[in-house]
Amino acid sequence: MSELVAHLPVIGPVVVLAALAFAAVFLVRRASAPGAPSSALSVKERAIVAACADALFPAGGPIPVSGTEAGLVEYVDRYVARTPRPLRPYMRLLFHFVELSPWVFGPRRARFTRLPQADRIAVLASMAQSCIYLRRVTFLSLRTMLSMGYLANEKVAGAIGVACCATPFERRAAGRAAGELAAAAPPSLAPGVTA
Repeated sequence: MSELVAHLPVIGPVVVLAALAFAAVFLVRRASAPGAPSSALSVKERAIVAACADALFPAGGPIPVSGTEAGLVEYVDRYVARTPRPLRPYMRLLFHFVELSPWVFGPRRARFTRLPQADRIAVLASMAQSCIYLRRVTFLSLRTMLSMGYLANEKVAGAIGVACCATPFERRAAGRAAGELAAAAPPSLAPGVTA
């Protein structure tokens, strides 16, 4: 007990400084520009998502719509907002892991958002092929989230020939409720292809 009392002059200021640092981080993260809509992601996290979106879905790719043009930043923001609160820190950790990954694994010692486009693509490719399980899972999780948003975009769906139908089963349910016995046509996946 006497050792603890002897260290109180040191422990007290350290605890106060740590509490102030956590409070400052919390306030800075939650602060937004006046009049701006509230966001589930911080400004930094939105920048990470934008950099990843354009690395996975570049403007000059097979589909002419880039990741940011497809609205992936807003899609991921809404996705995180709908996620149960206890899981959100894990999603944020995923974004920050991608951001700091080049510092640890290369190809250049810089943050992901500060790399040129070619290096961002190389980082994601190395994550996909990594022998480290955590890196591969991080890449797969990120790619899954961004692909869902990309394929939900009407321009992207039109470019690949998919007819968008946000509620494919409502027509069937409405037809059965009205007493129709005839089977409804299956939803169209692409011109000439049915489910």
